Amino acid sequence: MKKLILLTLLLSGCNNYQVVSEIKVNLYHLQNPKTKKTEVILTKEKLEVGEFYNIKRIKQINLEDGK
Repeated sequence: MKKLILLTLLLSGCNNYQVVSEIKVNLYHLQNPKTKKTEVILTKEKLEVGEFYNIKRIKQINLEDGK
């Protein structure tokens, strides 16, 4: 059971990004500490600086179609 939990955490860890800063209102700079990848996203959600979020679960605003 412990191996299953550890495996789940390791596999889902690649999608966990830490909020580095809020650039503007609802525009955030995120970084994955394991892979060193960075993302800048626009969302209607309020994210907390320093907290980790699964990037696939954040509802992002697509500027091309306004959603």
